[in-house]
Amino acid sequence: MTFAKLNIPGSLVSDRPNYAAGPVWVDGDMIRFQQGLPEAIGGWISETAWSFTGQPSKVIAWTTLSGNNCLAVGTEKKLELIFDDTKYDITPVRATASLTNPFDTANTDKTVTVNDTAHGAEVGDFIVVSGATAGGGITIDGEYEVATLIDADAYTIEHGSAASSTASGTGGSTTIKYLLGTGSTDGSGGLGWGAGLWDEEREGSPVVAKTISGITRANPGVATVTAHGFSDGDLVKIVDVAGMVQVNGNYYVVTNKNTNDFELGTTDTSSFTSYSSAGTARLQLGWGSPASEDTAGVDLEPDLWSFDLWGEDLQATRRGGGTYQWDASAGTGTRAALVTNAPATGLFLQVSLPDRHLILFGAHDGSNDDPLLIRWSDQEDNTDWTASATNTAGSQRLDRGSKLMAALQIRDQTLIWTDDSIFSMSFQGPPFTFSFRHMASGCGPIAQNAVVESQGVALWIGCNYFYYYDGSVKILPSPVRDKLFDNISTEGTDVTFAGKNDSFSEVWFFYATEENTSPDSYITVDFHEKAWTFGSLSRTAWIDQISWLTSPVALNSSGTAYYHEVGYSDDGADITAYVTSGAFEIGESNVGGAGEHVLLINKFIPDGTLGKASVSLNIYMAPYPLATEVTKGPYTITSSTGKISLRAKGRQMRFGYSSTGQEYWQMGIPRINYRLDGNPGA
Repeated sequence: MTFAKLNIPGSLVSDRPNYAAGPVWVDGDMIRFQQGLPEAIGGWISETAWSFTGQPSKVIAWTTLSGNNCLAVGTEKKLELIFDDTKYDITPVRATASLTNPFDTANTDKTVTVNDTAHGAEVGDFIVVSGATAGGGITIDGEYEVATLIDADAYTIEHGSAASSTASGTGGSTTIKYLLGTGSTDGSGGLGWGAGLWDEEREGSPVVAKTISGITRANPGVATVTAHGFSDGDLVKIVDVAGMVQVNGNYYVVTNKNTNDFELGTTDTSSFTSYSSAGTARLQLGWGSPASEDTAGVDLEPDLWSFDLWGEDLQATRRGGGTYQWDASAGTGTRAALVTNAPATGLFLQVSLPDRHLILFGAHDGSNDDPLLIRWSDQEDNTDWTASATNTAGSQRLDRGSKLMAALQIRDQTLIWTDDSIFSMSFQGPPFTFSFRHMASGCGPIAQNAVVESQGVALWIGCNYFYYYDGSVKILPSPVRDKLFDNISTEGTDVTFAGKNDSFSEVWFFYATEENTSPDSYITVDFHEKAWTFGSLSRTAWIDQISWLTSPVALNSSGTAYYHEVGYSDDGADITAYVTSGAFEIGESNVGGAGEHVLLINKFIPDGTLGKASVSLNIYMAPYPLATEVTKGPYTITSSTGKISLRAKGRQMRFGYSSTGQEYWQMGIPRINYRLDGNPGA
């Protein structure tokens, strides 16, 4: 009898046929490799006090100058803050309405009608009501979600208790704050009437969004927009007007247009506050025509958040929207508010360090959205965006690709990706402030959050390959590349994201498979050991441990937060972990033989660290690569298992470990005892 070590390299390999793969691991879930050996992955527990509203797309954590621990999460519905373990809603207010008797109630019904001319709300938006008096036996106060739209001037909400009488025009003097509108969680769309996004612009190069220079108080109101190019019947959304805030977030049909102005449909603005400054009119998609395959420039993208810090103050941009700041010194009773003088819209932001400029990518240029324009504030002043001889504010338009995709600070530079190329942006001081260098083409990331820095190296998912940057751009060879690119959802590409787990030198890439629109699967890589794994896990945002977070935190599509690498359970439930090898042959030179003999295996000698874990072993034997396998097992392996006696016969074998439980295990290098059984070539 002869002993042979089954020494399998520490990585999953899925990009070749089972037999051709040779002695490698070909399948697995909930495992990682440490020093080449497979082990059960760390578990996770939920943080019950941190339930967020909506599907998180970004998370950031920091500590204030006063020592308060903060964590901010952005979803399609809210911007929320954990401040010393207590959750606060800091979602920006898009508009405030001062109304008189806006509520209608119906006896025994919880549904309340809210009357507000040109409210601009959509189903799922949130409002905050204050100052109202009782009507119909109930008092409307606090936060509500818009339940249904009646028309442009009315909608319904659901109160916590039913009205005791039918009443119209109740509430007295009431203030309603309209929070930032609910966005989209994915890039899916449709065709025909009713398909497509209501609040999605017609894409041009750049998008049609024009600067407002005045709005009259008249019936109807007239907006002054120089050389707007709109047509009668077009639908525009007005945002970011100062003074006449009643128009913000609302939709208007272009009527009686002239070269430099148009009427806001039939809207009477005579009672509105006076126009002061600023504002943008954005042309809307799908008004008066069905969405179709040849609708020009339909670009459906989720409303992803991007975060960074200005000292202790949170900076936040929701893709395609404004840029906001939450002032830590103002306390948890304040909401995030628009950064003064920042561009009206942008795709995502970054704060450059150590020079401290607030940078907005895909920024509005003052007249139009420009998906390739980069604008930055003055150094140490995020409210000064107008370039002059006495400051360092400025802008730069990149010339490769069609839109900016992502940015990441690494070492002494900011890496910037378009959908085609990667650039380097470095601070050099006056008069040009930043220098830009094109580094490579054809390597754009598939999503805004599909890039990550780990231990001084940038890694990302491109359209066909994994890439990394360690001073130069290189393709990262991956033996599991097919697992992602053959299965990723075309409708969920934009929600792909990356996170790091530096305690294990890992980068995690989460992506949506098939027809899913939120991530349900992952691929990991230990960049230093080149160990790859894959599996199934639903997460939508991730942050690695920092000073006060002692483990990584990840969130799922329901807004639940989990501490990862805590124990070995799925929030108290068992985890099923497994790893399976490819087929290989054992010959006179042991593992990796040519299959010249039929072998009889009579012992399997396990190796590993199991503690209290119980691991199942299956062995699969076959005479030829395409022949029917014979399964031996499952055999139970515990810390006291010395050997497993069996009779398994074949030219080639493969084996696998699996467990369902809540214990750690790591399997080492097993051995088998075998002898030749049968004539060569038989």
